[in-house]
Amino acid sequence: MNRKKFTIFLCLFIISLYLTACASNNKSDISSKDLKNASPQKLVEIYYNSLSKGDYKTAKSCLSTEYANQFSSTSDSDFKNLVKITDIKVSPEAAIKLYNRNYDEVQVTAEYNAEYKKVITVPNGKQIRFIYVAKKEKDSPWKIISIGTGP
Repeated sequence: MNRKKFTIFLCLFIISLYLTACASNNKSDISSKDLKNASPQKLVEIYYNSLSKGDYKTAKSCLSTEYANQFSSTSDSDFKNLVKITDIKVSPEAAIKLYNRNYDEVQVTAEYNAEYKKVITVPNGKQIRFIYVAKKEKDSPWKIISIGTGP
């Protein structure tokens, strides 16, 4: 094989490896069935683990429609301002209601380290969030309805 053909082959091989890596990084390993059957604690784990991987599609699917629309548009949302998230720890759910207008509502606490593009409302470093998760109806999947820095 001459040098020119080898160079072309090598370039094509490197490009195919790159494209394969990009495709595998964009795919979620969470199925819609996993989300539908997730407990509140598991749903919050899926949300933050998806954020840590840059899988915003899966993270957004953990949110109620109303909250996703509200939360996604703010300048300091996890979808716009988060650079990196690590050391995620999620507590079991507690029977604490936020609105008391859904079939069931619980609170889950998450602790993690975060780095933001721009410090807006919270600094970089250790974060604690109080996440309210609800079932709209008895057979509905759990969805995140609020994420805040205080209970």
